[in-house]
Amino acid sequence: MGSGLSTAYPEMVDPINSALTGVGVGTLVRDIGMAMIPVHLSHSYESIIQILEVVVKLRQFDQAPYHSFLMMLIALLRNAQIQLPAPEPFRDQLAIECDPEQLEDGAAVDHRARARFERDRVFGRYATNIYFASWNMSTTEVAKTMEVDTEDVLFSWFKDDSEEHCPKFMVLLDHTHSSVVLIIRGTFCFKDALLDVVCEDAEFLDGFAHKGFIEGSRKVMDKCSKVLEDALIDHFGYQLVICGHSMGGSVATMITLEMLRSNRYQVLPPGISVRCVALGSAPVYRTEGDLCAQYLEKIDIYIYGTDVVPRLSLGSVAKLLAMLREVDGLALSLDEQLGVVMWREDETSESNRERVKRAVREVRQDRFLYLEHPGHVTSLTIQGDCVKVKGEGVEGARDIAANMEINETMITDHLHTVYRDAFGKQVFI
Repeated sequence: MGSGLSTAYPEMVDPINSALTGVGVGTLVRDIGMAMIPVHLSHSYESIIQILEVVVKLRQFDQAPYHSFLMMLIALLRNAQIQLPAPEPFRDQLAIECDPEQLEDGAAVDHRARARFERDRVFGRYATNIYFASWNMSTTEVAKTMEVDTEDVLFSWFKDDSEEHCPKFMVLLDHTHSSVVLIIRGTFCFKDALLDVVCEDAEFLDGFAHKGFIEGSRKVMDKCSKVLEDALIDHFGYQLVICGHSMGGSVATMITLEMLRSNRYQVLPPGISVRCVALGSAPVYRTEGDLCAQYLEKIDIYIYGTDVVPRLSLGSVAKLLAMLREVDGLALSLDEQLGVVMWREDETSESNRERVKRAVREVRQDRFLYLEHPGHVTSLTIQGDCVKVKGEGVEGARDIAANMEINETMITDHLHTVYRDAFGKQVFI
């Protein structure tokens, strides 16, 4: 390589325990020089550091020290994920959800996903506008931020109560869409969002669900059930729409599941339906067998780009740790690792690249069962000045929920401002 780089690791402190203080990354930079850090790593430096912090907090699942720098193991995993083929589509489901009218570039126009997106566009704005509305504003200012009249703001809970841990939320009327809308806010802190979604399961309905989101959903409903019931009676014929982004979307999903499948909340008048619009929400539920068709009809989940939160649960984190362990077990030297991630074309680097890819592909973990997205999942990507929408189908949604994808935009794609921008764009056709 001509850099005088040793083929063995220097004497190191535990890179896991030092990741938060920067020693692990600092040692790597000192040994090889910042100029030698691959471009995709330097561009995603902050994202990787935040993922490192989460991994460190989850080390109770896998406490043995790694032999390699954790940052390099993540880079190797990212390299392998780039090379691995995308999973085969679930053809029967795609046949149901997509109208295969072909574009010039060969991509199918998913008319059903497009129609759902247009229907849910206003609720996507509510789910992101609530972040601004929760900043200690007057009712008049809240209404202006949410783009409704002041008298249509029925209730808000924006209190900072560290002991109760009730998600912030509000209830408003949307007369244009004949809806009573319950909007639940996510968290401003991304680290909190990551830790919120990694939680133990608890029994829920006919399966299991994320324990923290179950508790959050019930705290919200304890405070607003009477408001919702009265509003739906006073405006008979209006539907109930529950929406939110990030943790707010996850809590919205949990409330909707209980309204659809249990008698816990007696707020819906006869003949009145409930729908959910969740943006960037985490996998929250699993059950034996297929998901209820009612969930796919009533719950819409939107995932932007490579947003990591919809891919994050105990099961997917455990799988990520298993992948890192397998890659570390290959015992590649630092120079060999750099050969892989910097795409050297010599025979040794090509061989090591295949070894890493094979190790990642063959990983299985069954210690923690995977949570799923109990609804219709639509992926959003930006195409020029437009947003492209695609229904994922059942198997595509399961694959998203089970696999964390290491990417430079995995954190920035989760921001509520990014979703707000996407929901404000015209649909690509």
